[in-house]
Amino acid sequence: MASSVSISEIFDKYSVELSVEENAEVKFAVATLDSGQEIQTDAEAFAVGVAVFVVNDEGEQIPLPDGEYTLQDGSMLVVAEGAVSEMKEAEAEVEAEEEKEEEMSEEPKAEEVEAVEASSEVLTREDVAGMIAEAIEATKAEFSSQIEERDAKITELSKQATKSLSRAPKMEAPAPVDLKSLSIQERVAAIHNQFSK
Repeated sequence: MASSVSISEIFDKYSVELSVEENAEVKFAVATLDSGQEIQTDAEAFAVGVAVFVVNDEGEQIPLPDGEYTLQDGSMLVVAEGAVSEMKEAEAEVEAEEEKEEEMSEEPKAEEVEAVEASSEVLTREDVAGMIAEAIEATKAEFSSQIEERDAKITELSKQATKSLSRAPKMEAPAPVDLKSLSIQERVAAIHNQFSK
């Protein structure tokens, strides 16, 4: 009959040491709802079947109530019994992928093929220089017309201003008064009248 050996004796015999890691880092996947509330899961990523919860102010994990939730990136999570039951991509992304698939599945039409073949001509240095020169001339012509329009407006406004100034009543300078011939009171009144105008 075999003798009974305890597990601790076997560990001692082979120098096995057991330890518990208390500071093991736990990674939680975190997402933000479109309302701004943060949700978490104890898995590394949100996926169907993982538990979803919110953390309250005391740090307690509370299961997320059942329902559909939209994340800030536009994707949706459907939660049932505190776990993700379905994940939906953002509608814009889904539509874009569908459009790409449709475009790729369509065969190019004969006219499109001809247009691509016609546009695939090799341009020479002279062709490119000519295109640049044409673009510069077109830009110069556009700026010249804008400058001419601006100058015409300035000329029109200056004519209107000149007409307005020519209609203004002309102020005549008062006739000089010979103060020597006046009495003291008349002199004071004349000086006072002259400065009060």
